[in-house]
This record gives sequence, structure tokens and C-alpha cells, in this order.
Amino acid sequence: MLGDWNPLVRDGIDVLRLLLVGGAVHYALAGDGGSASVLAVMALVTLAARAVDLPRVYDLSVTLAMTLQGFGEVWGLYDRFVRFDDLVHVTLPLLLAPVVYIALARLDVVPDPRQETHRQHYVGIAVVTAALGITVGALWEIYEWRSDAWLGTDLSEGNDDTNGDLVRDSLGAIAGAALLVLWARFGWGSVRRIPGVNTHEEVSA
Repeated sequence: MLGDWNPLVRDGIDVLRLLLVGGAVHYALAGDGGSASVLAVMALVTLAARAVDLPRVYDLSVTLAMTLQGFGEVWGLYDRFVRFDDLVHVTLPLLLAPVVYIALARLDVVPDPRQETHRQHYVGIAVVTAALGITVGALWEIYEWRSDAWLGTDLSEGNDDTNGDLVRDSLGAIAGAALLVLWARFGWGSVRRIPGVNTHEEVSA
């Protein structure tokens, strides 16, 4: 189950990626350029995650987050379900904050989760990861604010909505930071398991 199926579709995560790609093609052929572009951007993010060989758990995290965001926007789930926006604002930072940390570790900006095993190292991972998730949430709220003013969108629903979103972003980011600390504590690697060899794992890019 953890080995590669074939070079094109490696596992179930690639099936989710193909759903995003297929959705983008479908809406493009239907003449809905807006929906097609949203799904295309989400698909590109997941393809970038595939290219850098994230651990399967975090590759799945990125893909699930982009699928939730993409189809949630295209199918109007934000308008149809009152709490869908709350779900997204908790889930996306939870899933994406650890991935941003791992991406920075690949660039040698922050320590790799397996480089050190001291308590201070784990605290540092938690603080940086939570800060990254909260920052991404704050940047999104700034985008909503400016998009409404400059592009005439209706993304922001006032100060209460913005503050509530930031609280949920923060809770999700803190949970994601805790999960990354557990990942590091158990000594799991920062890249995808070697195809077909599931008793070992690369520990660095």
C-alpha cells in the first residue's frame, strides 16, 4: 500500500491531484474560466509538493488542503454552509504550517526536524511553525481586505469575521506545530519514503 503504483500515479494522493486537474479541465471546457483558474492554481500547488517529495503524510496534507479550498470555492460551500469557513480556517493552517516549515528546512533556513533532539529544538520547531501558520492566515485576511477595496469582491464580512478567522487560524497553526513536533520527536524523515523500500526513509533532501 505504501509502495508506488506506477510512475504516473504513485498512490492515492496522486488520485486527488488528478481530481483537481480534471476539475480544472472540466470547468475550462464548460466556459467557466474563474472556477477553472481556481482549481488550476490548487492543482499546481499540489504538483509542486509532489516534485519536492514531501513525506506522504504532509504531501497528503497539502493535497487535502488544496482540494478543500478549491472545490469549496468552486461549489459555493462557503455560502451554502455557515461553518464551512470556520472549518477551512482551522484546517488549512493545521495542514499547511508544518509543510511551510519543512519547505524552509529544505532551503536550510530552519533546522531539519531530525537534526537535533533537544527540548529547545522542539520548542523552536513549535514556535516557528505556529508563527508561520498564523502569518499565512494574517496575510490572507489582508488580501481579503484589499481585494474587497480594489477588486470589488465581498470576501471580508467585517471586523468580527476577520478576528474570528484569525483566532481559528491560530488554533489550527498551533495544532499543526504540535503535530510537527511529534513527527520530529519520533524521528521520522523529511522526505518521501523510498519507492518500493518501506523499511527505510531518507532523512534529508
